[in-house]
Amino acid sequence: MVIKYLSLKLLILFSCIVYTYGNASDCVYTVYVETGNIPLAGTNSNITLFLSDSTKAQLPIVNLKDWGLMGPAYNYFGHGEVDLFAGKGPCLGGPVCSIIIVLDGFDSWYCQSIEITTVGSGKSCSQKKFEVKKWLDVIKGSAVILQDECSGDDDDSVLSNIPSETSKE
Repeated sequence: MVIKYLSLKLLILFSCIVYTYGNASDCVYTVYVETGNIPLAGTNSNITLFLSDSTKAQLPIVNLKDWGLMGPAYNYFGHGEVDLFAGKGPCLGGPVCSIIIVLDGFDSWYCQSIEITTVGSGKSCSQKKFEVKKWLDVIKGSAVILQDECSGDDDDSVLSNIPSETSKE
């Protein structure tokens, strides 16, 4: 509980710093990633996240660990853990309602949920929680997941055989 409270304080401080020195058209994105609490759910792989709004405007976060607030030595995406990430980027036209999750590695990962908060100057604050509850596994061909909740129809699908800039060469 103390760690979560400290993380929240750090997030608020980070948001204020980014807001003060950021471009007026930039937003601060906070991402909570929950790894499942089931055997072998964690991963050492890199995770890339694409955030989208209802117009399909997209913000890529390549290697989510680079936005990590737990420090460089922290083991992100561990079994049963909730990890905190934050960074700034161009504001999307509307609230985040769709994500694409890409696993860049050779092990599997069970993503329980992803929660995104967006704050920007002159913009409405938005928050969206995606209950993913899916395995990402390169070997089984499910290293990419699209979770689209922009319309009334939830399009939660596993995408496979999609070329990605995040794949290892």
